[in-house]
Amino acid sequence: MENQYVPGRFIVHQTVENLSGQERDMSNWRLLHSCMRQVKLVDCRFNYFRVLDSQLKDLSFDHCLCKNGIYTHCLVESLAATSSYFNESHFVDCTFQDMTAELASFGMCVFDNCRLFGQRMSETAFIGSVWRDCVLDGCQFNFVRFPGSVFINTRFVNCTLRKAIFRAARFIDCRFEMCQLPEAVFHNANFSETVFNQTDINQAGNLDGVVGLDIERLE
Repeated sequence: MENQYVPGRFIVHQTVENLSGQERDMSNWRLLHSCMRQVKLVDCRFNYFRVLDSQLKDLSFDHCLCKNGIYTHCLVESLAATSSYFNESHFVDCTFQDMTAELASFGMCVFDNCRLFGQRMSETAFIGSVWRDCVLDGCQFNFVRFPGSVFINTRFVNCTLRKAIFRAARFIDCRFEMCQLPEAVFHNANFSETVFNQTDINQAGNLDGVVGLDIERLE
C-alpha cells in the first residue's frame, strides 16, 4: 500500500505502513482493528479520520489539517506534530506515548479516559479542550496553552508545566502530584476539590483571580 493516496479508504484488520504524502487530501479514512505506522505527511489534509481499536506508530504530521477526528481505544506511539491542526477531535480510551508537538493545535478537543506518557510539547494550544478521567504522566510542556479548558478527575503526575497557560481554566476533582509549575499562568482559574501533592502552586507566575484555592494554606 505504499504511496497510495485514496480519500475515504476503509481499512479493517490490516497494516498500513511506509506512506508518505505531500499536498494530498486523505480525509475520511476509516481504520478498524488495524495498525498504521511509519507515515509522513506534509501539507496534507487528514480530516474526519475515524479510528477504532488500532495502533498508530511513528507518524509525522508537518503543516497538516487533521480536524474532526474520532479515535477510540487507540495506542498512539511516537507521533510528531509540527504546525498542524487536530482541532475539534474526540479521543476516547486512548494511550499516547512519547508524542512530540510544536506549534500545533488541539483546540476544542475532548479527551475521555486517556493516558499521556512522556509527552514533549512546546507552543502548542489546547484552547477550550475538555479532559475527563485522564492521566498526564511525565509530560514536559513548555508554553503550552489551555485557556478556557475544563479538567474533570484528571491527574498531572511528575509533569513540568513551564509557562503553561491555564487562564480561565476549570479544575474539578483533579490532582497535581510531584509537578513543577515554573511561571505557569492560572489567571482567573477555578478550582473545586483539587489537590496539590508535592507541588508548589506558588511557582506559578500569575495566580490573580484564582477561585477555590487557599493559597496561604498551600504555601
